[in-house]
Amino acid sequence: MKKRIASLLITLSLVITAMPAYVYASDTPLEDKAVYYTPASDYQSGDCILTATKMMIRRAIIIKNSGDWSKVTNKFIRRPATISGLLKNSFKVDAEGLVYIVDSGSFTGKGDAARIKEFEMLLKVHPEGIVVHGTNAASSGTHGVLVVKVVDGVPYAADSSRNTGLNNNGIQKWDDTTMLNPAKVTKYWYISEISASSTTKASNTATKAKKTSTLRIKSLRAPKVLKKGRSFSIKGAVKSNKKIKKVTVRILDCNGNKIMSATKKPNAKSFNIKKLDAKIKFGRLERGLYSFQVIATDSAQKLKLVNRQFVVE
Repeated sequence: MKKRIASLLITLSLVITAMPAYVYASDTPLEDKAVYYTPASDYQSGDCILTATKMMIRRAIIIKNSGDWSKVTNKFIRRPATISGLLKNSFKVDAEGLVYIVDSGSFTGKGDAARIKEFEMLLKVHPEGIVVHGTNAASSGTHGVLVVKVVDGVPYAADSSRNTGLNNNGIQKWDDTTMLNPAKVTKYWYISEISASSTTKASNTATKAKKTSTLRIKSLRAPKVLKKGRSFSIKGAVKSNKKIKKVTVRILDCNGNKIMSATKKPNAKSFNIKKLDAKIKFGRLERGLYSFQVIATDSAQKLKLVNRQFVVE
């Protein structure tokens, strides 16, 4: 009997070892500690925010159900995301059939309560999380972590210092990470846009039909940070090899509600969204987080060409 049990245990061990990384140990893959773990061999000194960014992209892959998150490692994103070892303010990562555009911003509130409110506001539109960073923001000094949720006013984060090498703690309450007061973080990174990778192969008729259209936008001018009451002029050339039937520019609040919108029907192969500028009144926006979108339709397809976040301070 003992030999049989031992044999079963060995078999079970082999089965678990053979499981691909994207088979989860629980029904809540976003809570799986494996998502946040980094082997020591994949970690270099100063990799804290790079590692947090990797975690953020992994969560986005899980939410999108677009592939194997374990293929996104520090080594995989290091070249597109960093320069001289520092995380770029803006970059893109092509992973598992999708392109993740990462942008950055600065916190403006004063004090812990204000910072946590900013976390909550950002997380409403970024369920994959936000990377936060600050000088002397942790017991270890300058540091950054991935904030994934706020529950009853308490932030929860994944910290590379708690999930590298021999440590594997997954998501923790803010006070259980190495971070000090939330107000000490001054900068954040977030996924501003997700689009199909140019390397993704068409797998159905609809996708093949889209390939016959070159609908896109060039020379975009869109806001990132605005002062309350300050006006802003948009521009950008929507182009296609087919007739553009409709172009809509709109602004959504952090809950996805439409605040303002303007539409034109160009019936041409090129259209500058500057022609809609007069109807988009940025100066009327209250302080908060917003999304700026450009949606275009030609005779072959309808695309959300722009979906970028901006802040009114």
